[in-house]
Amino acid sequence: MSLLLILGGDVIQRALAQLSGGPLTPVAFSFGWVTYSISALLAAVGENKLIPVPDSPGLVINTRSRYARQNNSWILGRIIRDFGYWKDPQVGEAERTFLDLAKQRQPAAAEGGRAPPAPRVALCVAVYEADYHKHAAVAEHDWVWYSGLVCAVVQMGISSIPWVLWGDWSIFLVTGTGILLALASGSFPQWGAEKWSCRRESTKTAALTKGNGSKDCIVIIGGGAGLDLEDLSGGREVDIPHTRIWTSIMATLWVALLIAVSGLHDHTWFLLAIGVTGMVQNIIVCGAPRNPSAFGIHLRFKEAIVEDKVMKVLKETEEKYPFVGRSLVDVFFPGGLRPDEKIYWDKAEEKAKLAEQRAKREEK
Repeated sequence: MSLLLILGGDVIQRALAQLSGGPLTPVAFSFGWVTYSISALLAAVGENKLIPVPDSPGLVINTRSRYARQNNSWILGRIIRDFGYWKDPQVGEAERTFLDLAKQRQPAAAEGGRAPPAPRVALCVAVYEADYHKHAAVAEHDWVWYSGLVCAVVQMGISSIPWVLWGDWSIFLVTGTGILLALASGSFPQWGAEKWSCRRESTKTAALTKGNGSKDCIVIIGGGAGLDLEDLSGGREVDIPHTRIWTSIMATLWVALLIAVSGLHDHTWFLLAIGVTGMVQNIIVCGAPRNPSAFGIHLRFKEAIVEDKVMKVLKETEEKYPFVGRSLVDVFFPGGLRPDEKIYWDKAEEKAKLAEQRAKREEK
């Protein structure tokens, strides 16, 4: 058990990144906490960061300025990665409807000839808007979050068996101490400060995509109620001096627990079972897909735009949402445009600017 406490610190860090941000972070006591506490101390003293780098690539595009930024935000990386899990059912329905209609329009294959290629979705632009009924940067609890509480109860139940049967309360004490230290390690204010290091009540519209070649693109309209996603994607550093002190204290306590565990000789199989239970919960939390609301980004679905040609999707998007389609042209057509396409997009941009100026005059 003392050896296993040193393995798997990266899993602990990712599990904490998934669930942290509030006053309670239910990541289970398991293997790897000692290694994580040391690495967290080094990161806090050196880089002053606790959140890991995103494990999924992606671009965040400001649709008004057309500036594309490589994503450095953990939560935006997970939102892009897990879009297939949390996307509105109407997105899948729009894709299926388009494919069914495309198949009906296909000419029948001549006798003995080759069948026409099956239709496909070239690009799907899913449009969402920030939900003004909910508070941005306040995460909703889902089954992933509650799994930590359930695991802690199970672990305490296992640890109480040697105490009840043989009067050995050492396993119970070690388990309870480990759970408390795990909860304390995820309660640092810097977790939330790093997770939502951006401006609030943003009116910007941002597009999230994995880049050229990806089938999915997520457009999020701020509307004065959401987070500034362009700002968030920068992964700004947050300097909270007390973090260095608390990580030093936690690293010392975890090493002390490691020394205490190495001195146990009776009923250690129960402690091993407790560690395995916690490790399973950590692995599930580390990789589980979650809704954006679990990361404090609350969205409402508007519509999905689907076509068999990328340029068709961008043109239709531009007609409905000025500047949005134009901002995606450089991403999906990095090699440039044909002369007729360039004329079209120049006119579309001029039209969008005139409409924007007219709206500003009306607002004044």
